[in-house]
Amino acid sequence: MKDLYTIAKMGKGYMHYLELSPALVKKLSIGGNKRVICTLAGTIRLHAAVMKTKEGMYYVMIGSKYLRQLQLVAGKQVKATFTIDTSELQFPMPEELAEVLRTDPVAELEFNRLTPGNKRGLMALVNMVKSVDKKIERALLIAEKIKRGVHAPQQILKKDR
Repeated sequence: MKDLYTIAKMGKGYMHYLELSPALVKKLSIGGNKRVICTLAGTIRLHAAVMKTKEGMYYVMIGSKYLRQLQLVAGKQVKATFTIDTSELQFPMPEELAEVLRTDPVAELEFNRLTPGNKRGLMALVNMVKSVDKKIERALLIAEKIKRGVHAPQQILKKDR
């Protein structure tokens, strides 16, 4: 299978992606799986979802953080490999959130009841901030909100009314 991919930019925004061939997607979609682990340039390993446009093109999004680390821009090529993501949550659990959940059994119970997508979304909210203090702050906020019944990641950061 092809292992060199051209980084493409989606529209006029900041989103970048790698286009996947239908044959690769078929190979990776065993059992309806849409989550993969993408290894870029043999060094950066990221969890990703295989997505499809209305026109039928398959792709995975590549965050600008990773492009900066590899000093890549749209139009450049990168070596990439894809494997089926068989990890439990199909996303890296932030240490800060894991520790907050470990010390708050009620929040942990509520977190474990969430859909896989909501779990990944909440983990992504913690990973979005850089400093450890901010990650802890966000993990504590998530724990409090999910105990109050707020489960959707897009609702977590909204101010209480």
